[in-house]
Amino acid sequence: MLEIDREQALAYRVAGHNLHEQTDGLSAVAACGVQEYPPGWSAVALAARAQGPPDPDDVVTVNAMRGSPYVVPRTDVAVFTTALVPEDEAGLKALVGGSVAAEAAEAGYGVREALDLVAQAARDGLAGGPLGRDDFHQAMRERLPKGLLPWCRGCESHHVRPGFWRALGPHGVTRMQGKAVWALAEEPSPGVEEPRKELARRFLRCYGPGTHSHLAKWAQTAPAHAKALFASIDDELEPVRVDGRKGFVLAGERSRVEQPPSASGTRMLGGYDPWVAQADREVIAPDVQLRKEMFPSVGRPGVVLVDGVLSALWRSRKKGRALEIEVEWLGEEAAELADHASAVATARDCSSVTVRTV
Repeated sequence: MLEIDREQALAYRVAGHNLHEQTDGLSAVAACGVQEYPPGWSAVALAARAQGPPDPDDVVTVNAMRGSPYVVPRTDVAVFTTALVPEDEAGLKALVGGSVAAEAAEAGYGVREALDLVAQAARDGLAGGPLGRDDFHQAMRERLPKGLLPWCRGCESHHVRPGFWRALGPHGVTRMQGKAVWALAEEPSPGVEEPRKELARRFLRCYGPGTHSHLAKWAQTAPAHAKALFASIDDELEPVRVDGRKGFVLAGERSRVEQPPSASGTRMLGGYDPWVAQADREVIAPDVQLRKEMFPSVGRPGVVLVDGVLSALWRSRKKGRALEIEVEWLGEEAAELADHASAVATARDCSSVTVRTV
């Protein structure tokens, strides 16, 4: 069995995320999608990876992994949507969330039945064109039974639970058109077998060595479904041990795993960047205290990679069109961040930026 250490695994993942060298915008998006959360931050992720953004006609924004909005290649939509959807009721519960499924059950609806009703309501409501958040939820209220419109104390209104409307993306019903604007998805490609295989491959290229449990956590899909995705490419998998922990990589990537491409330069990544979304957080940050700082319950900091190594955490504050960035180096100050901070400021529609070490 191939044995590698943590540094090799991280270097392989850095290259898988196109963070070792600049690439074109579409290739950066194609790796494993780019999360558009918080709104506007997909531009920050692209600034770290690409020489420029992809052609808008080549990409689309959909609710994908964990129900979050992702920018993905238009030709690969099925890889990041329908491939995520389990076929059984237990798997669908994992997709929408256990509490959402339990609430629907109390109202007399199974998850599949509820999803079918929500999907049809969305298709009918969006038939006339895209709708903003309030109009979208009103359209759902007009078309759904009361049992699927529980009271929300935060909004002080009845509306369909997020677990259900977020699942419309993976089900190929909706796409996002700007901030909090829903539109009907384009006709999905027929068949799910190949998209499911490709989802597993892309996960391993970005997050390998990995396991089906890591895939389930990253995608928020049922472990049984993730296991089936791995099984679908079983003949392509090669077992690997990372500091004693077993995982898998694609057999065709063996040489790249053993000798990952060298990374050079500095990259500033947001706290919800795809690279930060590694399911086995202990590989990114073996120190427990550092993991707590990186993954608080609210307000994740961004990270700085220097030559592919996690070197700092950063937080930003926007005041009008001015951006203030505070950087906490994990060791000695390792890089000049002015140019990279400017790229972040531009992506966040700021005209000036100041950087301060704390």
